[in-house]
Amino acid sequence: MAEGALTEAAVTVVNKSNETIPTPIAIVGIPGGLEVRHDQLKELVKSGKIAAYEVIGRQVVLYWRSLDANQRVDLPLSLTAAIPGKFTGPASRAYLYYTDEHKTWTDPMAITINEK
Repeated sequence: MAEGALTEAAVTVVNKSNETIPTPIAIVGIPGGLEVRHDQLKELVKSGKIAAYEVIGRQVVLYWRSLDANQRVDLPLSLTAAIPGKFTGPASRAYLYYTDEHKTWTDPMAITINEK
């Protein structure tokens, strides 16, 4: 993509159990060169789509209070291409807050950002 352009990462979290689960977390690895739009994350909290968030380095941590049985959450995560280059982010993962030894991992995202 071009430097300065906007893109979205599609974040999907699914409760595959037949029970409500408490305190799920999704950690989304963001490739270098991309910047997270904090105003969009604040809107997700305000709308109730997530309970809270943190941006820690190249990772966006999304928190929910609970997910209902078989609930699926689809979120767009807005990103701005800030620095030209080829980048790969850390792997993304999801788990329950108190059982981080049971993580579900996904492959890392990669991007090429071209100069203007």
